[in-house]
Amino acid sequence: MSTPTFEEVACGSGESELRYTFEEFCTLPLSDRVALLLQKPRFYRGGQLLNGADAMSFRA
Repeated sequence: MSTPTFEEVACGSGESELRYTFEEFCTLPLSDRVALLLQKPRFYRGGQLLNGADAMSFRA
């Protein structure tokens, strides 16, 4: 995961919304990342919404 595939990920909405940078998301424990992915998060790069599959297509 050396090259970021997204800049920010947003989970939830309103006051319960959580936002993480690529680096923050990658350092979360695996169980937390999986739980967030099950919530259908929104991924952004350059302010543009990304397709989740593209955002999670890590390349070494």
